[in-house]
Amino acid sequence: MIIWYRVQTGGGTNSAQASVQPVASVQCQNGEQLAVHYHAHVDILYKNQPVIIPANTGIPAGGSCLYWLHTHDETGIIHIEAPKPQANRKFTLGDFFAVWRQPLSRSKVATIPVGSGNDLKVWVNGVPYAGDPSKIVLTEKEQVVLEIGPPYTDPPPTFNWPAGL
Repeated sequence: MIIWYRVQTGGGTNSAQASVQPVASVQCQNGEQLAVHYHAHVDILYKNQPVIIPANTGIPAGGSCLYWLHTHDETGIIHIEAPKPQANRKFTLGDFFAVWRQPLSRSKVATIPVGSGNDLKVWVNGVPYAGDPSKIVLTEKEQVVLEIGPPYTDPPPTFNWPAGL
């Protein structure tokens, strides 16, 4: 049996105006910005249960704009789509969590505290990662797993990319 853990979005922003302000120097612009266009994937597991990253994270209500980092569905695929002046920027997992308006550190992953019996294991492309998870640079087809446990999934899950991405 799989029990889904859903993280609520928000972060205290109530006005539509505030929701389209730049976050972590990531802008919300009309239409997709495709000069920089690639995808990364994130799995969050809390005690072996998937945590859902909501669809349309980084797309304010009404779809008036899209942040350069956003989701379209609940698969964990992050779309990185930015204009040409951002071609050399190294977007990070911390940038995405900022757009999501959720914290990311070794002590908290979204609404899930780490500590008091919970530990965080981080995997990047199947390799253990010991640094600050917010500093993980998102690259094409990067697979990041954030596991809060115990228990843990061994080995960490892998993601099968859909055709066309």
